[in-house]
Amino acid sequence: MDLRLAISRLTSALHSTCTLLLFLMLAGAGTGWSQQSQARGPFLLKIGASYDQGDFGTSERSRVLFVPVTLRYIARGFDISATPSFALLNTTGGVRLIDGGPTPTGEAGAIRDTISGVGDTLIRGRLYLVDDYGADSPVPAVTPFFKVKIPTAREDLSLGTGETDYGFGVEVDKQIAPFLIFGDVSYTVIGKTPDLSLRNRPAASFGLGYRLSDSVLVSGLLDWRRSIIEGNENPTEILGVLSIRMNPTVTVSPNAFIGLTSGSSDFGAGVEVAFRFGVF
Repeated sequence: MDLRLAISRLTSALHSTCTLLLFLMLAGAGTGWSQQSQARGPFLLKIGASYDQGDFGTSERSRVLFVPVTLRYIARGFDISATPSFALLNTTGGVRLIDGGPTPTGEAGAIRDTISGVGDTLIRGRLYLVDDYGADSPVPAVTPFFKVKIPTAREDLSLGTGETDYGFGVEVDKQIAPFLIFGDVSYTVIGKTPDLSLRNRPAASFGLGYRLSDSVLVSGLLDWRRSIIEGNENPTEILGVLSIRMNPTVTVSPNAFIGLTSGSSDFGAGVEVAFRFGVF
């Protein structure tokens, strides 16, 4: 497939996704900015779309469109979620989607192709071990988590590895109004494949948020992950997120990132819309 047709498919997919997100935003925004009720529901639906591209230290550029949909159940002391996804990869080869991102796995070819299909499915659970009791308490919120990747993506299309991954970690955050300090550490056991020498992945991130108003939070995050393939640079990125609460049940979060190493995409951008519903 030539580059012009690949770009056309990417553009068409992005347009369809953005149209859907805009419709959902408008449908959910009826109660307006001024309503500050803390209404909550036990279910959270998140619909996202992101685009990123990078050359990973080569002369060829790869592009990825990723569309995850998350349904989360939120209980008093824990939550659990399932995230199926759709992925579109435009590349000349030597790149595969692993652990949620494009990963260089070999030499690029001469023919550019666009591959699309169902991505992997992520199951994730969190335990609310320690709560943040506000500025009067020095103790941060502590939230251990686990995750399992179900290999629903086709390995032969380079949209996954065809193997199950699992991992665990802990999130820590502290509200010091109007600032929010947060971070996490994790470890992922990567399912081994016969054609790739994959290694397990420790990861860590640290971020700082600032609440501009009751409805708007801006935050920045430094994210580091060990490369899954030995010899590749460790993916490291700076991510910015603007979280806008449209009403008590709808939040819109545009985001963008810049890759700091050849193990990351050069840049990317996306948007996520979250809906709370049900009676809590």
